[in-house]
Amino acid sequence: MKKNDAIFLKYSLILSLVVLLIAFYPVYVYASKIQVYSIITGYLISLFNIIIGYSLNRSALNKNVKSFMVIVFGSMTLRLVIVAIFLVILLTYTQLDSISLVSSVFFFYFLFVSLEIYFLTKKPGNTTATGNNTV
Repeated sequence: MKKNDAIFLKYSLILSLVVLLIAFYPVYVYASKIQVYSIITGYLISLFNIIIGYSLNRSALNKNVKSFMVIVFGSMTLRLVIVAIFLVILLTYTQLDSISLVSSVFFFYFLFVSLEIYFLTKKPGNTTATGNNTV
């Protein structure tokens, strides 16, 4: 594991803890047990999604612009399809709360994607963000 990968994981966990601390009281007071399980499941789906996405996109940074775009947009599309399949399976075959599950998946998805974009654009040696790559 490279240093930047460890930092990304560290920031992902810190961001998760911050959200957990902010959401603890409202979830504790207002959510049922099934809703809590749904939120945790949505979080885990999004976390798994972003870890895979970060590793794929990190490998794309060393490619030319065309390959970079194919890898980034292709992995994004594939990951969204896989998340949608997971959601359909979970909603069909479990008793998880659909609103809590889908809401938490999308909340954490956008939160983690923001973090992923930040790390990919700030990563040392990233010439794609500055436009120095050749086609």
